[in-house]
Amino acid sequence: MTDELESCAVCGFVWDVISPPEIAPRMIAAMEFAAGLLEVHSENALLRRTPDQWSAVEYGCHMRDVLYNIRDKMVLITVEENPQSLPLHGVPRVELGLYRHEDPQTLAVEMRLAGALFTRTFDALPQSSHNRMFLYRYPREAMRNLIWVAAQALHESEHHAADIRQVLSN
Repeated sequence: MTDELESCAVCGFVWDVISPPEIAPRMIAAMEFAAGLLEVHSENALLRRTPDQWSAVEYGCHMRDVLYNIRDKMVLITVEENPQSLPLHGVPRVELGLYRHEDPQTLAVEMRLAGALFTRTFDALPQSSHNRMFLYRYPREAMRNLIWVAAQALHESEHHAADIRQVLSN
């Protein structure tokens, strides 16, 4: 048995050290950073550098959709006992080409809105819901509390903002 905290092998994010007050400002900053990159580099935002690496727009759409999906999960956790939710199916969305024709400028607006809506919802939920549990299936299946779930949204935002920066810098 280990007391080691779970972390992202790629970016080093540690879910269990995130406190509720830091989620909103970090989320807004990550979404603003990524949206700004899409606006500045919109002419290259749809390009894939390699067939297996997502474009900046695909990462941005994923970020937007993750925030809406996790926002709904947080509401389910708060109001239902033993809630069940639908998975995002993030990779199939990309593989099906659902993001192929997104406009980077419009997406940048939508990403900022998704971040703002997510943080307003999280901040509005009662603190009594923070320790409610939910079966979360990613990055591994485990029972998670609402704070962890919100931290997962933050992780997705910060991690993929870095992916967008990397894709656009090549």
